[in-house]
Parts: sequence; structure tokens; C-alpha cells
Amino acid sequence: MPLTLNELYTQTKHQYHLSMIAGETGIDHIMNWVYVSEGSSTHNFLKGGELIITTGINCQDEASLYDFIETMIKSHTCGMILNTGKYILSEDITDSIKALCDKHNYPLIEMPWKVHIYDITRDYYNKIFMDTQKDTSITDAFLSFIEEDSLHHYDALRILEDNHFEKEDCYEIALMKCNKKAISDDLKLRLLFLMESYIKLNDLDIHIAFYKNHFLFVFHDMEEELIYNEMSSLISTLESSFKKTQIYAGIGSSVHTLREIRVSYQRSLAALVYAANNGQEIARFEEMGFFRILHSVNDKNLLMAYHDEYLKDIEEYDEIHDTNYLETLHQYLLCNGSIQHVASNMFCHRNTITYRIRVIEDHWNLKLDDTVERFHLMTAFFIRDYLNFQLSII
Repeated sequence: MPLTLNELYTQTKHQYHLSMIAGETGIDHIMNWVYVSEGSSTHNFLKGGELIITTGINCQDEASLYDFIETMIKSHTCGMILNTGKYILSEDITDSIKALCDKHNYPLIEMPWKVHIYDITRDYYNKIFMDTQKDTSITDAFLSFIEEDSLHHYDALRILEDNHFEKEDCYEIALMKCNKKAISDDLKLRLLFLMESYIKLNDLDIHIAFYKNHFLFVFHDMEEELIYNEMSSLISTLESSFKKTQIYAGIGSSVHTLREIRVSYQRSLAALVYAANNGQEIARFEEMGFFRILHSVNDKNLLMAYHDEYLKDIEEYDEIHDTNYLETLHQYLLCNGSIQHVASNMFCHRNTITYRIRVIEDHWNLKLDDTVERFHLMTAFFIRDYLNFQLSII
């Protein structure tokens, strides 16, 4: 889990003589880097989450310092340390500057000139690096179970147990993706930053990673209803920050050992595909109905053969003759044989639908009044949709 400014401030405030002078309510912001900056011109290089350290050499009047801090707030940095005593003094930090930081929950910290910037930045870089290494090792440990890398299970288990993820416990995987075939590094970092901030602020026990072009969430000992609510709330938070980005999520099933976590991952992947293809923000595997059974069939050739046995001839006929018998049959089954409903759904006259159904029954020797026959046909349509879903997203 990423560091917060609060963690580093608490650990080092005495060592570096730090004092919080404004914006203390934002102290729990995620901090992912330290950036020494002496002016607003550097804001284009910022990704969000940086702790800014400045001597104020280019901000030696109230207006320029105010503008500099305001720019850093708009750049979504997590806070600022003012190295006072030479270029800016304590009294230069006016009430209006403090009010600006308080308004935006932006921590403003004072550090005396006698403390060298090099010392604190080196220390913070090391702490961030160590935290990143720890986070990466946890991710790799979970992935060894997801990928069934049995050669590394012993080491993975040791790492996870050292970080309070017990071998026998409740785990559930969720996956999230946005409506872009490839996510740029910049967008990935910005989305991860918001996700991590949300998790920290809400004190949730969730591990996040980016895996195979998806955001992977490992929920630990959390009720399924709460998982759904938190994912829904997180999607709303992300979409409010990225207006043109559509977010989809799939939630797998809960499992009770680390060795079963692959099952939850595979089911979350199926749920993600289901959500994206149905235009849903979130889908739970447990709510996918018949698709859960299809997901459990490992032999996709068997599914394709079943589909072809019942639908391929009609499909090929439509392609050759530019007809619409297959969709008419599908609607007929969905509407439980109601000609009027099929006609309404397909914007056709009922006589047209009646004619098509007669052709379907005669040409392909189908008995649409037979319950078993209709079941087989409906199953074939489910298989068609399922296989199309698998090909379209993953």
C-alpha cells in the first residue's frame, strides 16, 4: 500500500524539525515522489502525488508564493515543504496563503534553513523505494498463485503471511478496465493514484496492481455487498475525474485459501467481459446466470460444436441470402413465442414474422413448439454470445 504524507511526516518531523502550518486535514494524501521545485513552470512535469520542496528563491513576495502554491494544488501534488530562513521567512507565509491551503486541504509544512534539502529528499526517496519494493513483492506473490507458478509458492506464501495475508482466509478478486484498448502510462499512473488515494482515505484492506491491461484488486476478508458498494463508489470517483472515460468492473467469487485465488481471478475476468459487453458498470460472477456454467467448460471447441450444430446453417444462409432468420429465431425464443412481441422488437409487421417462423420450421426442420428443442436452441444462442464476449474484450 502506498505511503501517505502523514506517515512520513510523523516519522521524520522531529528529525528534520518540520512543523505543519496549514492544510493539516489533507495530511493523509498519498505521496508517491519528492520533487524539488522553485517555480510554477515545472508543473507540466508533475503526475500527481508529489511532495514539493522549495526554498522559495523565485517566490520572494506574497503574490508569487501564493500563485506557486495554487499551481501546485491544481497539479494534484500532495503537499509542500517550505525551506524557510534565507529566501522566504516564516512571516512571509501570510494568512491568505494559509487560508488557501486550508481551503484545499493542502498540507503546508515549514522546515528551517539549517536542514539540508538533500538530506530529507534522499531519506524520503529511500523510504518510497522501500515501500514500492514491498508493494511489488506482494503483487508478485499474489500473481504466483493467480498464474499457478507452483515453483514460487513457498516464497510467495512467506511474503504474504509476513504482510498479514494468511494462507487460510477469505479473498476475492475484482478487475477493472476502461474503454480504451491500450492504457497509456500517464493514464495508468493517474488512475492508480486516484484508486490508491480512495483506498487509503476509506481505510480499506485492498491490494491493487496493474496486470494484463487491467487493474486488479485483491479484497481481503470483506463482505461481498461491501465489495460491490466500494467498487461502485470508486468507479463514480474515477469517472468524475476522467469525464470521457467509461469504467467497467467484474467481481469474482470469494475463496478461502490463497491457492484458490486463481479461481476468483478467472471468474472476475468472465464478469468483466460480461459487464463490458452488456454496458454495465459492474457485474458479479454470481449474477451471470447460465454464463457461469459456460465459463466452467474448459473445452471451447465443444461449445463451438454445440453452437454450430444448431445455428451454423441458419447463420450461413443469412449471409448468403442477406436474410434475417437467425435474429428472428432468437427474438422468438426470447419472447416465448409471442409473434406480436417479436414484431415490435424487430420493427416488422406481424405477418412478416409469422412467415419467417414458418420458413425456419420448414427449411431447417425445427419444432419450435417443443420445449426440449427450444432449450437446445436457446443454449446455442447463449454459447454464441459467450464466445463473442470472450473474443471482443480479452
